[in-house]
Amino acid sequence: MSFALNHTNRKLTLEPKITVNARIVVVGASSVGISFLETLVFCSHLKFNNLTLISTHGLPGKKLLDTEQRKFLASDHCFNDKDYALMSLCSWVNVVVGRMTGIDRATKHVVLSTDEIVLYDHLILCTGQQYQVPCPTGVDISQHLTGRKVPNSSQRRYTGKVPCNHFTLNEEEDCFKALTWIRNNFITTEDGGRASVLFCR
Repeated sequence: MSFALNHTNRKLTLEPKITVNARIVVVGASSVGISFLETLVFCSHLKFNNLTLISTHGLPGKKLLDTEQRKFLASDHCFNDKDYALMSLCSWVNVVVGRMTGIDRATKHVVLSTDEIVLYDHLILCTGQQYQVPCPTGVDISQHLTGRKVPNSSQRRYTGKVPCNHFTLNEEEDCFKALTWIRNNFITTEDGGRASVLFCR
């Protein structure tokens, strides 16, 4: 397991820090959200007592995916599992596992999918880029239409039943589910054993 060695010298111990009690809520554990929290936590002259992260699966870096599994993700590689372990944000940040469904600006709180509310003084939205299930255009392929003649469906969202072998990979939880499904349902060798699968972006 990864570990962190933190060194504090006498000067930093005796230096007074300004305490900030404002409720800062970050929605989304994207690279921007994690980087924002890292900047606040390791600020040398400020101490933030009320940091909260709202994320669907909590803090990233729990699944400890290896190199081949990580090739599923089209990420910018800002952080890896070792970085998450060294930061240890769980020691400084209150983590709320859930999905935000609404914002009440008048009373300054966000509503979660579990009908819970989280109060805030400052709200930071860092949900990141998220891929969506493609929505069929509904055109007749026998007409051989060109791209210009196909109706623009960029604003449409697919609300039908998603096939069990279709995966939208936005985070490590999605990759873990896809990998588990592939291992259980996909390639087997003639002698009944599992064949090795090469994962590429």
